[in-house]
Amino acid sequence: MEEVELEEPSSSGHEDSNDHNDILEWAKANNLGSLQIICEYYQLRCPVRGSTLNFHPLEHLHPLEFHRPGETVLHIAGSTVDLRSCNTSLELAEAHSALLAEEEATALSVWTIACVCGNLRLENVLMMFAGALLEKQIVVVCSNLGILSAVVLSAIPLIRPYQWQSLLMPVLPNDMLDFLDAPVPYIVGIKHKTAEVQSKLSNVILIDANKNQVKSHSVPHLPQQKELFSSLSPYHEKLVGESYLARKRPVYECTDVQVEAAKGFLAVLRSYLDSLCSNLRSHTITNVQSNDDKTFCH
Repeated sequence: MEEVELEEPSSSGHEDSNDHNDILEWAKANNLGSLQIICEYYQLRCPVRGSTLNFHPLEHLHPLEFHRPGETVLHIAGSTVDLRSCNTSLELAEAHSALLAEEEATALSVWTIACVCGNLRLENVLMMFAGALLEKQIVVVCSNLGILSAVVLSAIPLIRPYQWQSLLMPVLPNDMLDFLDAPVPYIVGIKHKTAEVQSKLSNVILIDANKNQVKSHSVPHLPQQKELFSSLSPYHEKLVGESYLARKRPVYECTDVQVEAAKGFLAVLRSYLDSLCSNLRSHTITNVQSNDDKTFCH
């Protein structure tokens, strides 16, 4: 199993390392900071489980530190995923996929939830939550790229243990705006709501983080929404209170109060989603008997 761990894919294509080095040197020579950051990022390797990665591409920027969890066992939705108990390559691949999805949600959980709650009213957060569960088209607008990215990425931890299966793009490039016409679910971020963008938003859930507003035509209320709102309110209020000081820091840096409040917020949502699915078995067909042309279901 340890050999498999070493073979996990990295975040870069090392077969192109020479090209990246050439581009990086050119970026340094021409003082192209953004390109230098991208090149440095593509040269990173995915850290092994339990290790820490430091990223400091430019001296005048704050260094970033990422700690990868060391867990190889996942407890989710009443079941256990354990890499050590896998007997076939298919089981191993499925276990890796489940663990990586949980890693992603965990890495995003605290700072994105702190940011989305600090910038949107609770009813607007729940609108986004419902839209993601219903696989709607969701567009987030914000002039601050950090907040924009955090709000879009918050959809991943918000709906855990479920996973968003369609396109999710924190910042949609201007030359890809035609994608907003696609008849598929998506969650995308846009920096400015231009006239061209506005003409494409007739059937989407529009979240304006600049104005703390949400516009939508057809999103039903969540089951037990009042009870859910009441349970989430104390955590949301703490995150709103901390958000004023947080504006002086990068969006990914959180206080201890934000960390605990964000974890509490997500714990309530996880319990809520578990409760919605707890009685699914009573609504499923568990026994089918056929007698000639007649079928009996129990």
